[in-house]
Amino acid sequence: MSRRLAEQADRLHAGNYPVRFTYRTLYSDMDPNRHLNNGAFGRLFEEGRSDLHHRVIGMSADRTTANGLILLLATITMEFLREGWYPGSVEVASAVLRVGGSSYVLAQAAFQDQACIALADCVMVKASPGGPVPLTGTERDLLAGLAFGGQTAGTVGP
Repeated sequence: MSRRLAEQADRLHAGNYPVRFTYRTLYSDMDPNRHLNNGAFGRLFEEGRSDLHHRVIGMSADRTTANGLILLLATITMEFLREGWYPGSVEVASAVLRVGGSSYVLAQAAFQDQACIALADCVMVKASPGGPVPLTGTERDLLAGLAFGGQTAGTVGP
């Protein structure tokens, strides 16, 4: 039986994530109670993944890559820990938990005013129109360099 993400204490500390992205909350992110709505959290984590892939790894989530390869979000699990607020900013932290043959798992956390407000695990798959494509040695090395710093970490590396 798997534990909830929030039960993994090391997931709640920003220092365990090597990549960080700051997102300014938008008026449209707000629900009638002035809290960030659930849809906004999906966008926060998506922007954090996109920042990691473009800025750090150099992989592209675009469907129009020159070599026909795409990066797919296969699954995402989110847990909401506390209310997020508008106006303000949210720091989205990301790290690699595990690397497989053509996929990897990202751990993500959203922090507002130094408090963790949400967590996510995402399975990303490198693919072509014909199906999954193995990660290259260079990609595996880059992903290993983004390993989660806490004890929740899985198998990262070749």
